[in-house]
Amino acid sequence: MRIEESGTILQVKNLQVTYKQSGHFMNILNNLSFDLNKGEILALLGESGSGKSTIAKAITGLLPPSAQIVGGTLRIGSTLPVNLAGTKTDWDAIRGRQLAMLFQDARQALNPVMKIKEHFKETLLFHRLATAEQVVPLAAQLLSRLNFKDVQSILDCYPFELSGGMCQRICLALTLCLKPKVLIADEPTSALDTVSQKEVLDLLKSLQEELSLSVLLITHDIAVANSISNRVIVLHKGVIEEEGDTKAVFSRPQSVYTRELLASRSRMAKPSRARGGPQHNEPLLEVIGLEKIFHQKKRVLHDIHLQVSKGDIVGILGQSGCGKSTLARCITGLETPGSGRILYRGTDISRLQGKHRRELCRHIQIVFQDARASLNPGRTALELVQEPLHYLKIGQKKEREAMARYYLNEVGISADAQHRRPPQLSSGQCQRTAIARALVLGPELLICDEAVSALDMKVQAQIVRLLQRLHKQFGFSILMISHDIRVLKSFCHHIAVMENGTISEIRPGALLHESKQSYTQLLLKCAGDMEEGL
Repeated sequence: MRIEESGTILQVKNLQVTYKQSGHFMNILNNLSFDLNKGEILALLGESGSGKSTIAKAITGLLPPSAQIVGGTLRIGSTLPVNLAGTKTDWDAIRGRQLAMLFQDARQALNPVMKIKEHFKETLLFHRLATAEQVVPLAAQLLSRLNFKDVQSILDCYPFELSGGMCQRICLALTLCLKPKVLIADEPTSALDTVSQKEVLDLLKSLQEELSLSVLLITHDIAVANSISNRVIVLHKGVIEEEGDTKAVFSRPQSVYTRELLASRSRMAKPSRARGGPQHNEPLLEVIGLEKIFHQKKRVLHDIHLQVSKGDIVGILGQSGCGKSTLARCITGLETPGSGRILYRGTDISRLQGKHRRELCRHIQIVFQDARASLNPGRTALELVQEPLHYLKIGQKKEREAMARYYLNEVGISADAQHRRPPQLSSGQCQRTAIARALVLGPELLICDEAVSALDMKVQAQIVRLLQRLHKQFGFSILMISHDIRVLKSFCHHIAVMENGTISEIRPGALLHESKQSYTQLLLKCAGDMEEGL
């Protein structure tokens, strides 16, 4: 019987993948098998390191040189099975037309020096699906279908001129123009705010229904899997823990591991400490009338007023492109504001340079969203945490190493892991190392810029609990930047809502749901829609 006639469009059998690490081969996937049906959205759900992305890379020929496919076959539609362990797989015949990939970070998937129309030209001409004259009209048609308004203007933009949600929709258009049989969406919304996330997921769902598109959705977010998938496969350490109808699996999980995943999400949703803010109102940081205009004459920040008191935890909530990260970069001196003042303990720090700026590093530290990218891949965790001490000439060699070990222990990095480099650490371990590096100077203010958005639920909960414990232990203030309402409500004393470069309101975290502001209500509604049914 033909595979396609039985309703199966993608079949993976006995897939086994190993990675070479320190001269030894480590099993990542162990004889894994699954089917994807025609017109279905199948979610591969699991925490970081479970093997989700390895599956996608293995069946599209994108594994790194350190990985080896030991065995397994791939079948698409009614074609003959492909031996994935073979050395002569014609991936050009499979990628794009048969299997198309939608990557997690759309901006990195797009060439920053090519306009959007050039991306369409490159894709369509390579696959011989259009002539040079047909590219722009076809691209405009696809973008209009994906709810873009001024499509000609979009086609003339570079990726860095567009928001994360817009870049993700453009990547979706680039995959759809090839009319693939299967779309593999690898964490397509984890870096997006709740509004953009819902927009992309609604679009995926409508296209799946309209085009009978088969989608293999890779995600660590239970709410994402619950919102659009028909079936779910729960992965843990390269093994399928549970498989079945999405609603049935989430309402009546049979696996202990699945129940742990659901419990970790519930723990994040419930605050683990009393509300009410700091015990005193002594201002540590004050932002007064801050303005920032980029060279394209685009106003990014406008009349920003914000105060962080000593011992306070303040959240900054808003969509991608609203100016949250720019505000953080202005506070830390990575960007120079156009006008306004930033006061630290009453002193204006907005234009400090040289020795004075370096001295400020002792007091204000930042943890970036992509911790792995912010760490030197050639240095061990122990060496990385010593970097700021060495830079500021604090202590002798033995003292610096002792301080680094202390903070690495505090954030839960074991002694053996302290001698590993970032490529050998998990995402959670990289984030913990970045936190240790920020805390080793004993700062009074820690800025976390989307520090947990790319992490799975279990690691998110671990990092938030870690920050809560360290905040209580060391007494520093925290400015928590995030697009995730769930994280901020579970963690922050107050939440400032940013919209189009300005702060529209500041409310106690526990009372955010009482806001009457239309924009805040939109954010809450989108977050609530994602959580519905869980």
